[in-house]
Amino acid sequence: DVVTDYLSWQAKIVNQYKRPDQFITQDFSGGVHTNLDQWAVAGNLDIVAENPYFETQKRLDARTIWLSGDLGRSLKHTNYLVTETNAQTIGWDSRTQYPQYPGQLRLVVYTHLAAGANMVEYWHWHSLHYGQETYWKGVLSHDLEPNRTYAEVSRVAAELKKLGPQLVDLKKDNKVAILFSADSANALNYMPVSDHVNYITVLKQMYDALYDLNIEPDFVQAGDPNLSRYKVLLIPSLYSASDRVLQQTSDYVKSGGQVVMAFKSGFANEYSTVRDVMAPGPLRAAAGFHYQEFTNLAEPEPLTPDLYGVGEQNKGSVWEEFLIPETAQVIASFEDPYWHSPAITRNNFGSGTLTYEGTFLTDTLQRQVIRDVVKRAGLTGQDQNLPSAVKVRHGRNAQGKVLHYYLNFSGEEQTFSYPYGNGSDLLTNASARQGQAFKLKPWDLAIVAEQ
Repeated sequence: DVVTDYLSWQAKIVNQYKRPDQFITQDFSGGVHTNLDQWAVAGNLDIVAENPYFETQKRLDARTIWLSGDLGRSLKHTNYLVTETNAQTIGWDSRTQYPQYPGQLRLVVYTHLAAGANMVEYWHWHSLHYGQETYWKGVLSHDLEPNRTYAEVSRVAAELKKLGPQLVDLKKDNKVAILFSADSANALNYMPVSDHVNYITVLKQMYDALYDLNIEPDFVQAGDPNLSRYKVLLIPSLYSASDRVLQQTSDYVKSGGQVVMAFKSGFANEYSTVRDVMAPGPLRAAAGFHYQEFTNLAEPEPLTPDLYGVGEQNKGSVWEEFLIPETAQVIASFEDPYWHSPAITRNNFGSGTLTYEGTFLTDTLQRQVIRDVVKRAGLTGQDQNLPSAVKVRHGRNAQGKVLHYYLNFSGEEQTFSYPYGNGSDLLTNASARQGQAFKLKPWDLAIVAEQ
């Protein structure tokens, strides 16, 4: 595409003149992009950069930070840079000026590092005195004097000067991935299923479910030949995909993979042309059903039975496919006087399982479906028992030590039982023994390095 070709041309020019100790990077504006091929762009870079901005104060969490970071890390399967992020307030006017609470800037720096960032820098050094980004404030305010933000940046910089070698180049071995298809996203934007639910809505719902469950994912591009390194694959509506991509997915399940797949998958080919075979086309054997009809849903409809125990959240909305099971087990069906179609199915295929959602689930139900699949894959443990405000990320540092980042995204002290190997908190030197009660102060963190 034009963007990839342009950046490739620029990279070739720079490569002719840069020194051996210099590198080429390009910053993505954060999140998942459907208007360019981020994997192809990354192929021209030595290292990927991200610009993740986020909500602050009581709304601070790691969702958008880690969504950008997990994608950036996945593009080249290595560490990345943060080239822009919140210093003080952000916004193109003064209607959204929410400075971070004391401690939040420091917490966020380590949140970036916990996802695999090797650098954090701010846009920008000092606040502009006029123009579009007058209120997109830098480390220094308009008075150009040292301030609270400068002091917090200085504090964390001093910590990183000491601990940096133990934190950079954090390596991951994630067993869950989200399959991304820009073709499907664009095809569904061209032929929408709803005014408020689209491909990215489903992708973010799946990602948020993993975030809530403290499960760290990678992203893989549709067509990636190395799916076997993951035990679980979450697939947002794979509406537009070639027979080859769908066959790869089926082979992944047959070889033992666990898949959660959203509605409309397999319906059209890579040219967004609807297949002239019974839906879901080449996925039929792996999915264990077929269908010919579908309907929009004017309002959410209840499902039965409530096997996941979500009560009033046991509903489907937006879209319903009239699934006809062949080998698939029905997990939940629509409770409707006319249509009693399966809404969630599970099919054993080869050594693996494909769980299919023929409708748009509530957030709560989606989380429980994913929890069940991940548990069946043997990937759950004590991380799923942490207080909801405590988020954890894991990795192995350059010295080969396993690190566990525990981050408290709340204004209240949090307590949990530390479940991993004995070690110590790099920030305080406090010991951490398996089974020990651990306390995190408000908007604070611990980085435990196992012995």
